[in-house]
Amino acid sequence: MVIWNEKFECGSPKIDLQHRMMINNINHLEGMLNSTNPTAEECDFLIHLARFLETYAEVHFKFEEACMERYRCPAYKQNKEGHQQYRDFFLNFKRRCMAEGFRPEVLKELHEGASAWIENHILRVDTQLRPCIKGAA
Repeated sequence: MVIWNEKFECGSPKIDLQHRMMINNINHLEGMLNSTNPTAEECDFLIHLARFLETYAEVHFKFEEACMERYRCPAYKQNKEGHQQYRDFFLNFKRRCMAEGFRPEVLKELHEGASAWIENHILRVDTQLRPCIKGAA
């Protein structure tokens, strides 16, 4: 489980809110995966949640990249590369689902990978935006 704290703040309230939303949904995925014998509705919800994690990330990535470009953040290129890594990770997840089915083991790997990626990416890349926003204020 990823726990939000002030170390994750990047200086943009909108980006911070988007990060919180992504983290909350990744954590929600973890909670759903710990359920034994999920109902058909819960399985359907898991599928929608996985789609949300992919789709919402795209919306967030575009906004965040534009913000980094606007504030001339030196991490802009590193940020774009990190976003591509997330896209590639999700593409591999979808390929596995097509080949193996939407199984709990594959979903657990999605959760573990998404959790590790978002925590690492925010703390190492996105937080580099904070001084750029402060400097512009």
